[in-house]
Amino acid sequence: MLIPAHAPDAPPAAASAGSRFFTGPGLLVFLGAALTGYEAFLLLTIFGPTGEGALGGFVRDFQQWCYQGDPRTGGMSWAAVSIMLLEPVMVVLVAGVLWRDTVVQLRSPALWLRHLRAAAAGLVVVAAAVAGLVGYAQSDRAGGAVLPPFPGERIRVQLAVPDKPLVDQKGTPFRLADLRGQVVLVTGVYASCSTACPEVFKELRAVLGELPAADRAGLHVVALSLNPEYETAEIMDAMAGAQGLAFPEFRYVNGERPDEMRDLLKSLQFSVTRDPETGVLNHANLFLLIDREGRIAFRFTLDPRHRAWLREGLLHLLRE
Repeated sequence: MLIPAHAPDAPPAAASAGSRFFTGPGLLVFLGAALTGYEAFLLLTIFGPTGEGALGGFVRDFQQWCYQGDPRTGGMSWAAVSIMLLEPVMVVLVAGVLWRDTVVQLRSPALWLRHLRAAAAGLVVVAAAVAGLVGYAQSDRAGGAVLPPFPGERIRVQLAVPDKPLVDQKGTPFRLADLRGQVVLVTGVYASCSTACPEVFKELRAVLGELPAADRAGLHVVALSLNPEYETAEIMDAMAGAQGLAFPEFRYVNGERPDEMRDLLKSLQFSVTRDPETGVLNHANLFLLIDREGRIAFRFTLDPRHRAWLREGLLHLLRE
């Protein structure tokens, strides 16, 4: 008697569908769609707007996180940009090599239409990842906007101010010690700067504009030249006038000799380095508050978290 042979059990439908996805063109359609969406997102973060608003803030943050972006100059590491752009392409190329027989089938538009769900799934995955990044960025920005109360005397220092001979924008000899008995706000700029220095001047004008007249009368602002080899009194005077900052409340100063000015900048921790390719000066954006005794009391930066403290620190010293 012949015993009928039993056919092997058929695999579950779900397993069969999964197997077809990973061995057929569906996987490559999914990866291709995901790659297209991801590359479009990266191009937005590279060439997108960096101004005000939610999009501009996200693009600036992403450039700093992933491209070693410098918000002062707008520059990025193009090596980091290249790596970010090429990594997902390599993944898709490897998949294409492993499933090279299937790649040939992708020439048919009808095949893409049959796998629209796979393409949609690839775009959904990218959209979910981008949404997660945007949500994290917004949460981080919101957390950074919550500023603790001004610590006052707890962060106050008493650092001596170097007594170096300087020359202001009117060509008049000047020393920081000349302003002893006044509160002094010291920062650093240079006339040809087109990145951070306009923000420094904007902040100076805002601070002066917000101070009550009685407090403002006791404040002097001194801007140290960060480009001592090239800035003359005429250049500094023109720059001060263009920024609407009047002498003698505002003094733009340089050293009598460039090497002495560089020593002063170094002693006050205004780090300055010149980019050999662009000639742009990368520098620290500092605001030093000098009390009536002629000592550095507080140090702040352009960081949004410091701007409120800068105003409170000034009022703290002016009303002592």
